[in-house]
Amino acid sequence: MKKVLIITLLLLMGHKSWAQFRPFQTTRLLSTAGAGAASILSSESSILNPSTTGFFNGSSFSFQSYKTSLQNDNSLRSENFPKNNDSRGLFMSDNNGQVKGGVAYISQNENDYERERVVLTGAAPIGERTSLGFNYGYLKDRLPINYKNRHRTHHQLTAGLTHIIDEKTILALVLTDPTRTTPGEERVTAGFQYTLADRFTVIGDTGFQYTKNFSDRYQWAGAVQMNIFSDFFLRVGQFYDNVQKFKGTGWGVSWMGPRFGVEFGQKYSEQFSSGYYVYKDEKITDTGLSAIIKF
Repeated sequence: MKKVLIITLLLLMGHKSWAQFRPFQTTRLLSTAGAGAASILSSESSILNPSTTGFFNGSSFSFQSYKTSLQNDNSLRSENFPKNNDSRGLFMSDNNGQVKGGVAYISQNENDYERERVVLTGAAPIGERTSLGFNYGYLKDRLPINYKNRHRTHHQLTAGLTHIIDEKTILALVLTDPTRTTPGEERVTAGFQYTLADRFTVIGDTGFQYTKNFSDRYQWAGAVQMNIFSDFFLRVGQFYDNVQKFKGTGWGVSWMGPRFGVEFGQKYSEQFSSGYYVYKDEKITDTGLSAIIKF
């Protein structure tokens, strides 16, 4: 009887604790465990720091996809882990004008929560080494059947500022959802990137949910990138998220040619404290693959 009560409590709390979507991450972000606010990236500017696209020239298109699976089933789990946990994104950018930017379409389906998102990105330099950018996201959420208001829409804004100190050091600051239209997703994130000897890069982010106490709602992620050959990269990372109660690691490899690139990445996460989506000793694995075309 005691075991039945425990299982029932976990299931009821599971949906409540998972009312917030995990952030969509590209294959590169999976490999760095989410770190990269100060990295000069094109696709990732639509979901992380919009100002970084201000330093790009040319255009690009990328397809991002990852699936989520469970390792080490806990005996308390009375229901199978959902089989349809997958996320996809299409990213297009045009960085040939004074104002650079792009558009992205993203779909997520995880634990019976579904989200579709269209993101518009724009950025421009405000100095020789500084760029300011903004994202506008139109979000359509569909929650599980036990919710009264299952269908919800949101208009989410993100502002980013990136400053290149020198050829080795980059700093960034990102404000997510300043109007607080998506409760629980508001963040302030600071990031840095430092390159050593041209082939070794250190990446770090830290942030918090600014409507709560920092000690209760903080997060950080760190990674290193190694340029093993001329176009081949290896990345490893680690993260700790005290907002959604996850911690874990990531790794990945990529080949980036002049016009075409492919990436593979994995991120391993376990939930701690009051989390019930992943039970004790269980881990979830996000496995991603992407293709990038440059014009």
